[in-house]
Amino acid sequence: VSGPWPMWRDTIQVHGFEYIRVRFRADNPGVWFLHCHLAWHEYNGVAVVFVEAPGVLQQRQSVPEEMVEMCKRQGIPTQGNGAGNQGFDLSGLPPAVYPPS
Repeated sequence: VSGPWPMWRDTIQVHGFEYIRVRFRADNPGVWFLHCHLAWHEYNGVAVVFVEAPGVLQQRQSVPEEMVEMCKRQGIPTQGNGAGNQGFDLSGLPPAVYPPS
């Protein structure tokens, strides 16, 4: 870690109606999950997945054929973005989940 104040932990507490800004050097290809540790928050979408350098990932790693077949059997797209489309087309995603009222 460079700089005079390295990060001490990988956990940040954010109180209600507050926010944080996260800055990081994006030089580690991979799929990184940033999430809340409360289960119902995670269930309701208080999480994000960063995909750093997807082109590099595709060159370095491959998905085992067993996993591809498992997705196909369940009707899960195996190409494209999170909705199985190209680019920023997210049509077809399920609707957002909201906490129970």
